Amino acid sequence: MIKFGIKSAILGSAVYYTVDKGVWKDSATTRELYEELEKGMSPYVGEFKKQIPIELPPLPSNDRISYLFKYYWNCGVKTAFQFLIDLPMHTSNAATAAFDKISSLNSEPSLSNQEQAK
Repeated sequence: MIKFGIKSAILGSAVYYTVDKGVWKDSATTRELYEELEKGMSPYVGEFKKQIPIELPPLPSNDRISYLFKYYWNCGVKTAFQFLIDLPMHTSNAATAAFDKISSLNSEPSLSNQEQAK
């Protein structure tokens, strides 16, 4: 219960701080806040980048991002429809397997029946 209280307090503080600073207001206010945050963090980020031995690769161009988004969206749509096409077959197979399993459990003689036969 204490963990929940601490987590709730942290979340509440974060929400209050973002509302107080104007993150959820119009885009101009948010842009000003971002620029202020960038100015305040830039010296620390510069020092942090010097300590990291690896360089990040450049971001892909907008054309590449657009192509990848379309490609993966189409793959997702195709996969979803293939799932819907195969759903009756998989449902039938699952129902048959469940029926066979239940039938095999019912057809096996129980231990008490075996003892009565002796």
